Amino acid sequence: MSDVSSHKWALVVAHPGHELRAFHFLERTRPLVSVLTDGSGSQGNSRLSDTTCLLDGTGATRDGVYGCFTDPQAYAHLMARDGTPFVEAARQLSNSFGNHGITAVLTDAAEGYNPVHDLCRGIAEASVNLCGARAPLLFELDLVGHPDGKGPGIRLTLDDRAFARKLDAVRRYTALTTEATAAFDRHGTEAFRTEFLRRSTPGVLHPAEHMPHYERIGDQRVRQGRYRSVLRYGEHVRPVLATLLAVGSHTLAVNTLH
Repeated sequence: MSDVSSHKWALVVAHPGHELRAFHFLERTRPLVSVLTDGSGSQGNSRLSDTTCLLDGTGATRDGVYGCFTDPQAYAHLMARDGTPFVEAARQLSNSFGNHGITAVLTDAAEGYNPVHDLCRGIAEASVNLCGARAPLLFELDLVGHPDGKGPGIRLTLDDRAFARKLDAVRRYTALTTEATAAFDRHGTEAFRTEFLRRSTPGVLHPAEHMPHYERIGDQRVRQGRYRSVLRYGEHVRPVLATLLAVGSHTLAVNTLH
């Protein structure tokens, strides 16, 4: 697999702060960065300004899709099985990739941990497919799994100075201190010396009865009285992902015929 320097990159993530997992990638490639939501969560506190400072420090460029949804808005669209705003986001990204000559895209992996992470993966794939014959390569980044995952892709191994810069960036991103501490405890700090960009394969929908982690957690929180209803994969998320896959597949079929 080629080195990161052989491509012009875009990074597409669901929430501000995900870029920390690929901090050295940011330094090396200075990508065009899109962030789907503002990271406000249920508390309404946006993390976009923290990510903007981080991106500015690495020389990365912000794209037009940048905090275009609050987290409650993204969830509301999913609950309504409304894929239209996400298809529009994919079209904006596709146009931007073409305008900027993007040849490779890195996005969040679909790990079943958070529905918006999985949604982001679907949007990124649709946006790449919408580029048609000039579609960039698609890579994905695990956010919950081990930083040095399995499969073909590109591995960046950070030297001591690069790793120190990454850890300092994590330390300064105080809004994610709890999440960062949990990740270090789970995998060990040294594991994050590696940044693995896995080459993506075409997305495949799970059966409707599939129950990802976020749905099980949702059931628990309804029983605890913290949620009124559960965002379900089969009922809510799968139809939106199917819409995104269909948009991209239609474009590929048209380009193949012509």
